Amino acid sequence: MVSQFRHSITHALHRGEAWIFRNPKIVLSLVLAVTVLFGMALPKLRVFTDFSDLLPQNHAYIKVYNRLKENFGGANMIIMSVEVEQGTIFNDETLKLIHQATQGIDNLPGVNHNLVSSLTHRTARKVFLDDQGGFASESYYDPLKPRHTVAELEQLKKDVVANPTIYGLLVSPDMKAALIKAQLNEGDIDYPTTFAALQEVRAQLATPGHKFHITGSPVLTGWVYTYLHQIVEILAYTLILLATLLIVYFRRLYGIALPLLGIALSSIWGLGFMALAGINLEPLSLPIPFLIAARATSHGVQLVVRYYEELAIVRDGPKAARNALDALFRPGSLAIIVDAVGIAVLVLGAAPFNHKLGIAAGFWGFSVIFTVHFMVPLALTILPAPKRHENGNEGVRNFLARAMALTGGTDGGARSILILTLVGAIGASYLVTKVQLGESEPGSPLLHRDHDYNVSTTAINTRFPGSEELHVVARTDEKGGIKRPEVMAAIERFQAHMLSDPQLGGTKAIPGVVRVVNKLIHNDDPRWMQLPDAQDEIGGLMFTYMASSPIPGALKEFVTPDEDEADMVFYYKDHRAETINRIVALAEEGIRKIEAEVPGLHIELGGGIIGVTAAGNQALHTDHMIIIPAVMILAFLIVMVYYSSLHAGWLMVLPMLFSTLMTYAFMAALDIGINVNTVPVIAVGVGVGIDYAVYFMDRIREEFAALGDIKKAVINAVATTGYAVSFTAATLIAGVVMWIFLSDLRFQSDAAVLLSFMLIVNAIAAVLIVPSWCVVFRPKFVTAIHYDEDGILENDE
Repeated sequence: MVSQFRHSITHALHRGEAWIFRNPKIVLSLVLAVTVLFGMALPKLRVFTDFSDLLPQNHAYIKVYNRLKENFGGANMIIMSVEVEQGTIFNDETLKLIHQATQGIDNLPGVNHNLVSSLTHRTARKVFLDDQGGFASESYYDPLKPRHTVAELEQLKKDVVANPTIYGLLVSPDMKAALIKAQLNEGDIDYPTTFAALQEVRAQLATPGHKFHITGSPVLTGWVYTYLHQIVEILAYTLILLATLLIVYFRRLYGIALPLLGIALSSIWGLGFMALAGINLEPLSLPIPFLIAARATSHGVQLVVRYYEELAIVRDGPKAARNALDALFRPGSLAIIVDAVGIAVLVLGAAPFNHKLGIAAGFWGFSVIFTVHFMVPLALTILPAPKRHENGNEGVRNFLARAMALTGGTDGGARSILILTLVGAIGASYLVTKVQLGESEPGSPLLHRDHDYNVSTTAINTRFPGSEELHVVARTDEKGGIKRPEVMAAIERFQAHMLSDPQLGGTKAIPGVVRVVNKLIHNDDPRWMQLPDAQDEIGGLMFTYMASSPIPGALKEFVTPDEDEADMVFYYKDHRAETINRIVALAEEGIRKIEAEVPGLHIELGGGIIGVTAAGNQALHTDHMIIIPAVMILAFLIVMVYYSSLHAGWLMVLPMLFSTLMTYAFMAALDIGINVNTVPVIAVGVGVGIDYAVYFMDRIREEFAALGDIKKAVINAVATTGYAVSFTAATLIAGVVMWIFLSDLRFQSDAAVLLSFMLIVNAIAAVLIVPSWCVVFRPKFVTAIHYDEDGILENDE
């Protein structure tokens, strides 16, 4: 019953194929019409980064982050330091520069003006008692008074040192640098415009004797956008390289033009679909579309190669085109479907970025069936047949055949290859445990270590407690609960608990403000720098602080208006995976302890770049454990159903499994971490491997059906499909190799190295493992086969 059902499906597909070849112009016209529709949508395509797309929105940390980012600030923070080369910042020229930098950053597009802070900003104020004993405050810097005496500058220095929210946090402990911080309003941030304006501010500030450093997530994204013109150049060079390879390989018009046409059509379909679906093209994910386009070329190459093989035999153009599709319809469509499904699995990722990429790239990959798999043989059907029929690459094919006859084409050679594969897999498994989940170094791995961004980040972290913030929220069940003495004390205990980490550079929270104000109202007596025992007294001190400031929302950075949530900020010098894991473990330990001590108090993680990165790393671990196995399981199931054989499914997954282990070992050796950008690259690279293996397996079956000898079948398969696969690997690598040498974005360069390694290992695994397995184990789905009445290979009963 199963075999009859399978036969009816293959027979129906054969009838459909026959109709397609009877009406090639109709089918090609439909492909062209759809291409035009997608092409008309291309102007709507947007290339930009949506920060929220990179965050796992259902994670508990991100829910806290989204709730509080407007009050206490998000992860989109710009940080600029003004550093003096000689002396301290307490001189008129440097103070004026700090003020100008503050004004310039405050005027940037998209800045939340309530969340700008610096020594010279209006919200940075000295609180004191006036002559009548009342509270008053004044800005540390008055721009209307550009000149100060030596005594005034010395007093300003003393006032800064006395304020724990300024000294060490906005002014470096050595007095040689000051920070300006600003939060961007999240949403549709115009990163290029904001970054260009920021760079203009920096250029205007340039003054001898001073250094200006800028860091922060929006700055990093802005730098990425500056390389878009370079990406266009790399695209042009990549197309030239692909065309050159096609010329060298084929030296025939159809072999050059049709694969390139396949790139154009599939790219229009893929990008047009993204535009119609409203999916933005993320700059950092660009190597993936390049790889999909190169894969379209590889399928076109397989078809044209087979066309020329058949043409040399039948001497009839339309017949050769039909034979080529007959031979490659099953392996080609199977490879394309597995490719597309392998990419579409990214929708299982927690971040919207993965979901969008899975839908867009999955459709793009599947569209290759129409833009290449059907288009190429149909075009060859209606085009004039070439006059030259001889095979120009016969010498290379003979070499591959002799090499296989001496290695995998023998019993001993095949067993040796499989044993070496097992040894390599075991060795790689050890290195797999060394792969880092998350960032593996300070700064950003998106850019080179000597890039201005990483240099700035290092400079700021050297002078200050840290540019990487963790926001922890203390929440009470009732309004005004933050003013409870036991809650204030609990916040301080949590701060002290976190300070047990020697890598913590500093911390800021509302209890510090209350202590300073309490000291001030008691004649600045340091013995009164303590927390009152009564809620009303604490509330009075908080009110006094707010009343002393002419600026509304003086406590906005510390507590919400309802005074039921308070923000604690912790400063670190990096957001490496090692750092974040340590921080989260320490924080969760403190939360469990303190929440048990104070009823009605809830402490929640989630804010700042540390918080969102921690959420991303945790979601990434789950994604990684789901997506990569899902790609392999789905590949196994699809191949198994396609060939009605468990053995076939296993044989296709085996090279994928081996190459995946080798890839992780490679990542460990090069210290490339698993992050939100590398997981899609790995998933796509894993799926690529099945292309080679499927084409090989099907050609071995075809050769065995004709020869009845598995060793000869393997040798012939390597001599024919093996050469095409080697060129296919070359074209795929050509699709990404330019990123290695031409991209100034370190991540794209590293991703291209990673993809190139995966493609090479996949090709080697397919060329060696699949034939060797067939020689040693002689699977029935390869050796027990026959041609049905339509000339299609089927398994024996």
